[in-house]
Amino acid sequence: MEKLNEFDIVQNAALGSILICSFVSEFYKTQDEKRGPTLPYLMLVLPLLFNQHFVNSVYSKQRKGGLYNALNEDRVLFAGVQGRMESMSKLTLRSIHIGMAAKILLVDKNTFELIPIRSKIPDFKENENIKRMLVASKRLGYWFSTIDFNQLCALLKVRF
Repeated sequence: MEKLNEFDIVQNAALGSILICSFVSEFYKTQDEKRGPTLPYLMLVLPLLFNQHFVNSVYSKQRKGGLYNALNEDRVLFAGVQGRMESMSKLTLRSIHIGMAAKILLVDKNTFELIPIRSKIPDFKENENIKRMLVASKRLGYWFSTIDFNQLCALLKVRF
C-alpha cells in the first residue's frame, strides 16, 4: 500500500470537487443571465483555494471590491498562480469529473458552461480549514462573475 503524503491528503479531488461546485453555484447565482463559468475560470479555482495564505486573506474580505482590496493589501497573494494552475490542471479536471459524476454539476453542451444542479453545498462546520476554503470559494465565485475574464487574467498574471 502506498503511503499518502500531506499534499495528497490536503489537495484531493473530492475536496476540490466540493470547492468547485461551491464556486460554480455562487458564480451562477451572481450572474444576471444565470450563466455558469467556463473551463478557463475553473482552472484558476483550485490553485488559489489550495493556498492557505490566499484562503486566510480572502476569508476576511468583503464581497464587493474584495478581490481588488486583497490584491492591494498583499501583492504576493497571487504570485505563482500560473505555475500552480499548470501543475494542478489534472486535479482540477478530476474534481470537475467527480462533480459531474455525482450529478452536482452539469455542462451546457451549447455554451460549455458549468451549471450547478444543487445550489446547497454542505457546510463542514466541524472542520475550520474546509469551512474557510468554502467561504473563499464563494467569494471567488462572486468576484470572478463580476470581472471580465481578460481583466481577471491580467490581474492574476495568468495566460491561457
